[in-house]
Amino acid sequence: MFLYMNRLSSLCIKTVRSTHRALAVSLLLTACSPAPKNSADATIIADQIAQDSALALQSVEALATYTLDLYTRKAEILPSVDKSRYTTAPDGAFYKPVNDGGAALWISGAVPITEPVQEVAYLTEPMDAELKRICKETPSVVQAYYNDRNSLNRIYPWMDVLTQYEPKMDIPKFNFYYLADAEHNPSRKGVWVDEPYVDPAGRGWMISAIAPVYSGTELLGVVGLDVTLDTISERYMEHSKKPVAVFARTGVLVAATEDAIAIMEMPRIKEHRYLETVKKDTYKADDYNVTKSPNRAIRQISERLTTAHSQSPLSLDLASGKYHASTSIVPGINFTVVVFEKL
Repeated sequence: MFLYMNRLSSLCIKTVRSTHRALAVSLLLTACSPAPKNSADATIIADQIAQDSALALQSVEALATYTLDLYTRKAEILPSVDKSRYTTAPDGAFYKPVNDGGAALWISGAVPITEPVQEVAYLTEPMDAELKRICKETPSVVQAYYNDRNSLNRIYPWMDVLTQYEPKMDIPKFNFYYLADAEHNPSRKGVWVDEPYVDPAGRGWMISAIAPVYSGTELLGVVGLDVTLDTISERYMEHSKKPVAVFARTGVLVAATEDAIAIMEMPRIKEHRYLETVKKDTYKADDYNVTKSPNRAIRQISERLTTAHSQSPLSLDLASGKYHASTSIVPGINFTVVVFEKL
């Protein structure tokens, strides 16, 4: 999400091998355009988010294609890998202990770490350059990664995986993996983890664009791009002259200006404090869900989370005054933008 499109980027596109072309073109198209103009109009903000989110899905799908190609090149890649850079931790995890400027690599040990499992660590080494490039060229993406079915995690930027991750973590049981599987995503395309969750890798509250990597009918793993909630606030709301809020389809607050939070009588959005490792999917408390607001007037907003944006503004009679609340749905990511105007 929140990637930049440069319409003149065709001047920059070079000929690359076919398996890399989709990723290169997608990222070049989304890397360099100016940030969208800020506006207090709900429809304009929704359109800006929709455009950026669609481009993010294109990029993550291209990354999935690139990753699948690595499996087909195993015989070519494995002989060139320096396996001495990997080792086994006391808890049985397999990982890369030294930051070499590329991605971190961790296999949790949730399943036996056999030689074929280790080989996936080696054959995905070329991903480091691609993951690094994505994060460099798309400032709103804080990290990019690949998770495989055997609880392997290759993630950029590098991090201390043994300190951050829960030992023996079963990665396929987390939303950023299973929401891309055949049951939840039969189309096999890129999808959004659009309800904010706590990142096990230590980045706090975020949403993610993810895409499956299939070999025939076999799901090998899932690639992902992460965007923090702070990025959403900064990109779309920072200069708004009116109170603005963005909600997920479930009613959970994604991001909001301080004055919008005050109007809705919600707690201030706080960074997640990592007092322990993340052991399961962790979502926001009910205090941040507009459908569960104790204020009946505020609960009216929830009626607009799944309906067309062409409706007239809501009239809200609140303790702080009377407001109009204009709403607009963001297609593709199922967000709803709300702009408040005091009467």
